[in-house]
Amino acid sequence: MPDYSMDDDADYWQAPERFRALFERVQSFGLRASYFPLGDPDNDATPVAVVVEMPPDFTIMRHAHPCDRFEVIVRGTLKDGDRTLRPGDVMTSKAHEMYGPKTAGKDGCTTIEVFGNAPGVTQRIEERPGGRVEAVDLTQLDVAFKHLRQG
Repeated sequence: MPDYSMDDDADYWQAPERFRALFERVQSFGLRASYFPLGDPDNDATPVAVVVEMPPDFTIMRHAHPCDRFEVIVRGTLKDGDRTLRPGDVMTSKAHEMYGPKTAGKDGCTTIEVFGNAPGVTQRIEERPGGRVEAVDLTQLDVAFKHLRQG
């Protein structure tokens, strides 16, 4: 059984081929991410845990995913609306339930986000000005990341 240390293993920050392009793209925004499928990464039914490390004040816009998700803060703080979440605090959302925007605190933030299925990692529903929503495929990288911003 493989195990990984966030602090000690150079190979911790990794992704299976299915998520490789997304893995490389998020790095260009100053994020680090690691993708841990809980089964066959090529099977759409496989849940996936994603570790995301955000720099200080990094903001991810309001959005949803087409599957249920669970997120726990492991380091730093994360502001979600009027709440500031700390290590051990949890956020959950049902499929298509909007959440955010969420902003990393002054020391950054690391979370573990568990998606109910593999497509939930790469498919997102984003809220646009005026409340309009739009489905975005994160594998279409130029479209998906034009709204990601540094705080």
